[in-house]
Amino acid sequence: METVGTVAQLHTAVTKGFALRETQSIQVTPSGIVGNRDFFLVDVDEHLYSVPRDPIFLGYWTSYDPLLNLFQVGRGAAIECADQVRAAGPVRRFRFDERTVDGRWVPGPWDAFISDVAGRNLRLVRCARPGGGGDIHPVTILSTASLASLGTEADGQPVDVRRFRLNLTLDVGTTPFREDTWTGRSITVGNCVLRLRGGIPRCVAVENRPHDGDRALQVQRRIREVRGATPSRWGPSVLFGAYADVVLSGRVKVGDPVQLAT
Repeated sequence: METVGTVAQLHTAVTKGFALRETQSIQVTPSGIVGNRDFFLVDVDEHLYSVPRDPIFLGYWTSYDPLLNLFQVGRGAAIECADQVRAAGPVRRFRFDERTVDGRWVPGPWDAFISDVAGRNLRLVRCARPGGGGDIHPVTILSTASLASLGTEADGQPVDVRRFRLNLTLDVGTTPFREDTWTGRSITVGNCVLRLRGGIPRCVAVENRPHDGDRALQVQRRIREVRGATPSRWGPSVLFGAYADVVLSGRVKVGDPVQLAT
């Protein structure tokens, strides 16, 4: 094993499409990060309602306390609504673009609140299995060097890593996109082992700066300028960050070493 760096930041989102929240540690299982994307929103057609469709909830956070069975929606330091989770009815299938995800309705005060914010009828759903609302692979990573390669926002501020909605930000040196060279290889992070599965195609969701929705940077264009052509299994794509599968469950903390299998 070669020690190549450390864990710089960790982010999760209890509800798909809501603000990422920084944390100091995560528990990783084969299905993904415990508590990450266990809830999602659907519209009246029972289709996923998330950032590519409307970034309005990027300024709102959600939390779920399994011991109290308490779900909360908030903005900044304020809790806007909160109640216990009472999943209703049988497991149903909901449309996530090219795939479907099984879940149950979660009636509560948040339905009225989120519908009022969005200006349309929305409902909260809980995944039938932990991590069911995740992407193609259960964990996502990015290096600090890759983020730095994008430069700054139009107003001169550093590019916010939360734009990319990734879980693990790793400090593995000054070479951008080093994580892309690890496809098919394993890394040990804390006491968790991940196998890298290739780059992540970016959609319009990255165009929205998390805290204010500003779109001046044109992030997809910036990535293309920095990286050039990036072929992938999906064809020519705008790739940024990398997918990973879980080989060995474990806990990951900020500051943990990152070791690359040789």
